[in-house]
Amino acid sequence: MKVRGYPVSDFNQRAADISVDHPRVVENYRSAHEIAVRVGKAETTTEELRTAMIHYRWLLEELMQAPMIVERKDVA
Repeated sequence: MKVRGYPVSDFNQRAADISVDHPRVVENYRSAHEIAVRVGKAETTTEELRTAMIHYRWLLEELMQAPMIVERKDVA
């Protein structure tokens, strides 16, 4: 996600940014993140983990279809 130009330190900002360019998958991304947060607390089922992986896959596929934004650091 960092390579695609999205901030990786703040989930809420990242989700807001994704919603602008990829509104079809942002709700799935939020759902997957919510499940991932609960993993550490042992509050998830195998089915929820499977669902989260599917949601993340949809996001990845969406991001891979979008043109990549390249930052040029050598331009003055």
